[in-house]
Amino acid sequence: MQSQPFQCLRTFNDSVSVYAIAMSPDASTLISGNLDPRIKVWNLTNGQLQRTLAGHKDIVSALAISPNGKILASGSYDETIKLWDLDTGKVRHTINIYDEAGSQQIACLVFSLDGQILYSGTGGGDTYYWDANTGKELGSLGTSSLGSEWLAMSADGRTLAGAYIGNFIVNDLPRGTRRFRIETGHNSPSLAISRDGKTVFIGDYHGNIHLWDARQGQERSAVGGHSGIVKALAVSPDGRMLASGDKKGTIKLWELDSQTELCTLEGHSKSITGLIFSPDNQTLVSSSLDAIKVWGIR
Repeated sequence: MQSQPFQCLRTFNDSVSVYAIAMSPDASTLISGNLDPRIKVWNLTNGQLQRTLAGHKDIVSALAISPNGKILASGSYDETIKLWDLDTGKVRHTINIYDEAGSQQIACLVFSLDGQILYSGTGGGDTYYWDANTGKELGSLGTSSLGSEWLAMSADGRTLAGAYIGNFIVNDLPRGTRRFRIETGHNSPSLAISRDGKTVFIGDYHGNIHLWDARQGQERSAVGGHSGIVKALAVSPDGRMLASGDKKGTIKLWELDSQTELCTLEGHSKSITGLIFSPDNQTLVSSSLDAIKVWGIR
């Protein structure tokens, strides 16, 4: 695979203090969750703001769009999840999460492959799953240190990986049977899973990315290159590249077969909060506390 340098194609105006992003399946729309705490709907092609959704009372920290592009799920520090109709911009359901034992700030959201189930991870480590059409709670995959603050699903929808503090968890779907839980020995500020569900990538606080066997629960290798906390990870749709972003705003692209660095993208000045590849692998969208940027192959 030849290294193809990426360059910044566009910076979105009025996109500061972004905590989460999500891309529509057709790559026409980008959603951002913000500090203020509004949700912004952007035209990804020209970077124009299309709509603003208001309803949360605190930072919007997690976003996910259903596979059919009809439902937006948003999670917030206000301990609620909202399910929005993307066509109308109206709230379908609000899910209230409360637990006296710990924080229920929403950390991550993932839809099932058929879009019928929504999985949520919280700052307290709980992993719940919900009926995406009604907002009804269907169950829990774990609580406290057995839960997940970071979730990632394989492309076939059969494997759900999660991490919370020093724990690494893999569940088999759709039943939610736990495959294993192990202690990694390091905190996990970011997580991603390979397209085939065989490898889980976990960032750490020392600039390293650890590659774990999702079947056996063993660490295969690790790559280093960041000078600070690895805050975001994303695997390209073709499964050939990994993008990583750190607390200082630096983004790196890696070739997965050789585990070598392809290039470094400089442009952000604050912590990276989200990374998403477009379906054709030609574009990478990054969010940080200073801006949203679109990167493309030169």
